[in-house]
Amino acid sequence: MRSSNILVKITVYVMMMALILAGAAPSFADERENSGESTETAASADIDWSDAPSIEGTSGIIMDAGSGTILYEKNAYERRDPASITKIMTSLITLETLDMDQEVTVPAEAVAPDDSGTNIDLKEGEVLTVEQLLYGMMLESGNDAADTLAIAISGSIESFAELMNERAAACGAEDTTFISASGLSEYGEDHNLTTAYDIAMIAREAMKNPEFRQIVSTARYTIPATNMSDRRTLRNTDVCLYEEDETIEVSGIERPFKYDGTTGIKTGYTGTAGNCFCGSAQKDDTELIAVSLNSTSEEQRFADVMALWDYGFSKYYTYTAAAGRQNLDEFRVWQGEKSHVAVGISEDMDITLNEGYDSDNITVEAVKDDGAIKAPVEKGDRLGQLIAYDENGEAVATADLVAMESVEKGGILSYIGIADEDIIFFVLGIIGILILLILIRMLYVRSRRKKRKRRRAERTRHVRRKEWEKEKNPFGN
Repeated sequence: MRSSNILVKITVYVMMMALILAGAAPSFADERENSGESTETAASADIDWSDAPSIEGTSGIIMDAGSGTILYEKNAYERRDPASITKIMTSLITLETLDMDQEVTVPAEAVAPDDSGTNIDLKEGEVLTVEQLLYGMMLESGNDAADTLAIAISGSIESFAELMNERAAACGAEDTTFISASGLSEYGEDHNLTTAYDIAMIAREAMKNPEFRQIVSTARYTIPATNMSDRRTLRNTDVCLYEEDETIEVSGIERPFKYDGTTGIKTGYTGTAGNCFCGSAQKDDTELIAVSLNSTSEEQRFADVMALWDYGFSKYYTYTAAAGRQNLDEFRVWQGEKSHVAVGISEDMDITLNEGYDSDNITVEAVKDDGAIKAPVEKGDRLGQLIAYDENGEAVATADLVAMESVEKGGILSYIGIADEDIIFFVLGIIGILILLILIRMLYVRSRRKKRKRRRAERTRHVRRKEWEKEKNPFGN
């Protein structure tokens, strides 16, 4: 009876240990918790504008496309007319809304008068694909192509402008007001308004789209004959992509217009806007977006941007501290079908560093938000922060850590720390423990039997010895 009580106690103890082990300890990333709100930031370079180039544009900026860090700005927050740089937004919305091979019929409202700026001579009723219209808009700056796409998407220019303003705000362009899809306007106050900073932010967002990048980096494109027009051959107005024969003076040095590493984007001109250019260039992992608004001439707008590129590439570089859209760590989840959820960041964590700075000094840490994470967890839910530190332990960049997968609520055992995915292991563990207890019981019983057998044998020998002694000495003498 006593041995049975001991076995019961052992069984209860082992099962309690199994339950404790089933609710495994949190991962290393759980050990630190974060109670503060955060938004993604980036900038560890010591930005020094003292040796920045002088540009002729009234407004200008150069931005690290990866981190969003401003490397230099001149009146970058003054609202100005962007002219055809507007078409960056029109192109982005089109790519996010329509299929490239979708056919579009040119409406009467989009057919341009002869004196209405740059066009690709579209005719009412002409049928082109979205791709052809995008190239016509972005390479030749066709206002008629821009209006055709806007009407195809929203039914009118006015309705499309509302979409443009909403999308601009989502890009972080908060001082932008669009009323036109093309950027064409009459002289006066009734025109698109934005800032050099907002243009850089819109361009930064647009350049994340592979199809947009392909279009704006194309030097020449041919639109085959349509139902109403012969073949059209288009040439990009961004001469930094291809013009090697013509030269321009940049920071006192005569050099070709073509800039190695140029990746696009868009020129612009109207009487109110002046000569404008938003350009992008890339060297290794560093991509810089530069803007010059209301420069002094068609050529000078390119010189402004090229000077800004030279400055940016010579002083800074982009370092990716953590890759986006990948599992970076795991956080403990309670009451779920899984015990852990993978976390990551939605985009690369890019940091602008001074040229010569050792990126090995940058370390990253995943920090969970305060409190336990309880199922259900939806993919994309914010669960913590990824923090990048420099060698002094100072935070130089942060990004939201989000769930890379969904975790549904688990069964009843999940409330004691056993996730659904771990039940099989828990059951196997219990079975293993029971088998072990049975073996222990069997060994115990076997041992008891041997002991009883030995005692019985000893008693038998003792009795026989006494009988023998009695027989040998019957009178006890």
